[in-house]
Amino acid sequence: MRTTTRPAGPAPRAGGRIRAAQPGDLEGLRAVYNHAVLHTDATLDTEEKSPEDFREWFADHQGRYRAGVYLDDDGRACGYAALSAFSRRGGYHPLAELSVYLAPHAQGRGCGTALTRWALDQAGRRDFATIVCFVTTTNEASGRMLARCGFERTGVMRRAGRKLGAFVDLGIWQAFLPDGPDRPLTPGV
Repeated sequence: MRTTTRPAGPAPRAGGRIRAAQPGDLEGLRAVYNHAVLHTDATLDTEEKSPEDFREWFADHQGRYRAGVYLDDDGRACGYAALSAFSRRGGYHPLAELSVYLAPHAQGRGCGTALTRWALDQAGRRDFATIVCFVTTTNEASGRMLARCGFERTGVMRRAGRKLGAFVDLGIWQAFLPDGPDRPLTPGV
């Protein structure tokens, strides 16, 4: 298995910090996500999420699967990263799916890179071996960001969905976390 190293890089040019998402962040995170739903193909969701949807999402990200929020200088959520279950089947225990969403004003400023590195650090602490991220092939900026963070594009799902009136292809990006005696696999898995 190839091991991906997490290269050091510049701090985000935008001021701010990353911390674990908290209940008070949910409305800001929902606004970031719903903007992506309505205006981009960064998600293939076609309907905005409700406050209740985001409360359920938050509850799913309190254990092994985590979410981090990027706060601007004024303490407002301008982006987030989330590690989510790829599948609930036991054999997928070492795999998590990464999602990163940014408000338009936070894009291209290093916030996505910082959030991705935060998520990779969290994944390494939580017994994950592989992180997968699905990105529309038209989203070249996110592909470059993932490559900077050590991800490899390992495949493409052609015509995986429709968004904004067109078929979209999804690039499959993976990061392979280091194996070692300090990262034992879960017994029986």
